[in-house]
Amino acid sequence: MSRISITRRELVVAGSSLAAGLALTTDAHARLLPTTRGVGRGRFLDGVASGEPTPDAVTFWGRLTTDQPRSAARLIVAADPGLNQVVANVVVPTSSGVDHTLKARVGGLKPSAHYWYVWQSQTETSPVGRTKTAPPADSDVPVSIAYSSCQNYGAGYFSAHSDAAVRDDLDLVAFLGDYTYEYSYGEYGGKGRGPNAIDPASTDLTSYRNKLRLYRADAPLRELHRLHPVVHVWDDHEVADNYTDGAPSPSDLQRNAGYRASFEWLPRLAFQNDRFRLYRSLRYGRNAEVFITDQRQYRTTGDPGTAFLGRTQMDWLKKGLKGSDATFKLVGNPDMIAPLGLSPLGATLATVNSDQWDGYPQERAELLGHIATQGISDVVFLTGDIHLYMANDLLFDGRSVATEYIGGSVTSPGFPDLVNALGTPAIRALNTHIKYFEGAQHGYALAKVTKDALSIDFRVNDITKKDAPSRTLASFVQPRGTNAIPQQSAVATTASRTSARETVVDGPDGRRVDPVPAAAPKGTALAQRQRRLATVADRDLQRRERIAEQAAKRRTRRHALTTRRAGR
Repeated sequence: MSRISITRRELVVAGSSLAAGLALTTDAHARLLPTTRGVGRGRFLDGVASGEPTPDAVTFWGRLTTDQPRSAARLIVAADPGLNQVVANVVVPTSSGVDHTLKARVGGLKPSAHYWYVWQSQTETSPVGRTKTAPPADSDVPVSIAYSSCQNYGAGYFSAHSDAAVRDDLDLVAFLGDYTYEYSYGEYGGKGRGPNAIDPASTDLTSYRNKLRLYRADAPLRELHRLHPVVHVWDDHEVADNYTDGAPSPSDLQRNAGYRASFEWLPRLAFQNDRFRLYRSLRYGRNAEVFITDQRQYRTTGDPGTAFLGRTQMDWLKKGLKGSDATFKLVGNPDMIAPLGLSPLGATLATVNSDQWDGYPQERAELLGHIATQGISDVVFLTGDIHLYMANDLLFDGRSVATEYIGGSVTSPGFPDLVNALGTPAIRALNTHIKYFEGAQHGYALAKVTKDALSIDFRVNDITKKDAPSRTLASFVQPRGTNAIPQQSAVATTASRTSARETVVDGPDGRRVDPVPAAAPKGTALAQRQRRLATVADRDLQRRERIAEQAAKRRTRRHALTTRRAGR
């Protein structure tokens, strides 16, 4: 039997069957399970999940629906899908204080191995989940990571997760922020799931929990969790939009409620003596080390802000990057780190969004300067948040010292097609470090690492259609040691469009890439939806431009005040 590690601290913060028949525990499976002694009555209506994989351990998650204030369920982990080769069997307690969520970390597992698991109560068994451990430290096997962000329930369907879920080559799924949105249905991003969908706003512990329960009822998201281990970091919408901007931010009570619900509903254990710490690293053999960063919890307000990662986390990241002997150092980066300006203001370029690294230039310069001066090669930022697909060189003293690949949004609005087509040339002209830009598509990204190169695929789908297929929008292959975006590898770029259609190209798997559909006929429901999305995106762009202009004015006033004081 494997080791089981679970503590009271982990329980304090921890916490309908899927349509796919293979996800259910069969009668044959049930006969293999132990007796129900020591566990309570209840159902498993919220799926299963696993996360934080290392070469010898994984964290397992479940949730028991019960009327009892305190109860327990049994976790069974096996080395085969038939649950014959049981390697762990443990009763895990739960209570209403953790929303009846269940968590246990199972150690003693084999590296680079799939495991299957199930939760059991007196009255029911959960769907059978599958997970995978990380490769050993000396492994040269390729590593595949899917990453996504900004899955707004109201804006459309999570078809991107269906595409990722069925991939057998994935080692890890990284959620890089905005796993949920605090808004009520239709308040941001439209009513993409039809007029009868229900999604109340979240502001307290009960409503944050209900929000997570709603999102996890989504079949593609639930299936993704069932089949692959995950790692998660929050951004702002898990609590409230831009909540660290000081205008004003939510109360500590509200922020802690959002954090607590997130810890309950994700397969993540707390650090001892640091209840809400998220940042950590996961090693994947010789080829990759993944650094997950928290870019919300440790910020200070101001323009510019003085702390983005905060001193403790910044020192941890710098030390980790310098000390890592992995070929590629992958930084899970919720907010865009490359500069982005859209419109000239006098002699300067206006920052589009000071809520990202642009609002904290000192820490950005410190981190990129550290990478440059320490000679750290092959640092790649995998980024979410901004609802765009981008590939950026990260410059220090005029040369690219690292790269950034932004993986779009699962559903949250980006640019309307017309703005995207007209604005892309201007954006790239004003931001020459941006080597690829696409603002109208939705989906996720795939990163594959070998000892020789990093490859990135941008995958997109139609969020207006349930279970829509995905296709490859663009692909990149960054050879080891180049530290810059490869110019020749991007395919099917926005610039290649003609009459709102995309050039048909061969995908990386040898299949044809489907063309982008033309604009919907006037008067149709799809045309009305496209207009609504365009309106939302336009308003969002105008809001960001206003924020940029206000920030520039504040900087001008502060500079004038400083100058006057210096002259006294």
